[in-house]
Amino acid sequence: MREVETVLFDLGGVLVDWDPRYLYRKIFDDSKDMEYFLTEVCHPHWNVLHDSASLEFATSIPERQRRFPDYHDQIAAWVDRWPEMLAGSIDGTVRLLEEIKRKDDVRLFALTNWSHETWKYALEKFAFLELFENILVSGQEKMAKPDPQIFDLTARRFGLTPSETLFIDDNMNNIQQAREMGFQTHWFRDPVTLRRELMERNLL
Repeated sequence: MREVETVLFDLGGVLVDWDPRYLYRKIFDDSKDMEYFLTEVCHPHWNVLHDSASLEFATSIPERQRRFPDYHDQIAAWVDRWPEMLAGSIDGTVRLLEEIKRKDDVRLFALTNWSHETWKYALEKFAFLELFENILVSGQEKMAKPDPQIFDLTARRFGLTPSETLFIDDNMNNIQQAREMGFQTHWFRDPVTLRRELMERNLL
């Protein structure tokens, strides 16, 4: 009998290739200026605040523009051209998801940090999302990983037993929190390594 009965996937960085550089390489001629923008202006923590619905674009974009007027148009592009940050799916991981689904005896869910304002783009673009029994989106719940509350909510809403659930994420902070809460975990680096672990766990 398998130890794991459920697989809980992260999306960005695991199944979805998202990076603001895909957009901003088109906008900035100078890579150093682009990196300054992405670390000091529209920085990762600012993005996470949208994932938890602590910020909404209607107010966060004008605030950034007032604070950094020299980047007015680049800041506007964050929302106006957001879909251009999506390069597509990580096909090797999608194939693994499809293989697990075909076994038909493993429950599949997703837990993603994603703004509720941009989630519609994912639903439009990625047909593989239909393979999940359900998906918990941080922006819709107004909390984000690695907040322990979102792991607890996921387990309760989907009826998961953490010790029988394999959580897959590319962010070590999220992995560590999940471990503390009793989940089995896989720190995602590439589809080949994930395939090896899934086979060892008799999930493929």
